[in-house]
Amino acid sequence: MANKKSESPEPSIGKARAAASVGPLLLNLRNALTEVERCRIALKSMGFSQSRWQEIVNDVNPELRFALRNQMLDPIVAYLKSTGKPVERNRLARALYAQGAGPIQRIRQSITTNLRIGNLTLYSGNKVGLPAWRHTTY
Repeated sequence: MANKKSESPEPSIGKARAAASVGPLLLNLRNALTEVERCRIALKSMGFSQSRWQEIVNDVNPELRFALRNQMLDPIVAYLKSTGKPVERNRLARALYAQGAGPIQRIRQSITTNLRIGNLTLYSGNKVGLPAWRHTTY
């Protein structure tokens, strides 16, 4: 049996162009998601219930169903505000799980994600708090 020499595939020009256009497209998507989140938070702060702002988003564009799902940051912030001080990370995750905020893995992922993007702040002792508390000693 003769061994076939494998040819190393050269990247085609079409693939290179497509790859080059992915970066700006992903930035646009990230900016759009950020704007959707800002609008959702603004509607909530204006006193609109979740079902009402879901109706508003659905009226604007029914394809934005992903924006209608519950956001994990809301119960995290509510819990932190109720305690008034930073909470140990695992205790926060367990408390939110006990409240039925979602699966423990999703809660932990959300805490990590929001720490990375700056919506939450990490304090000494592996405690999580709100960025506004940074200037207060805990």
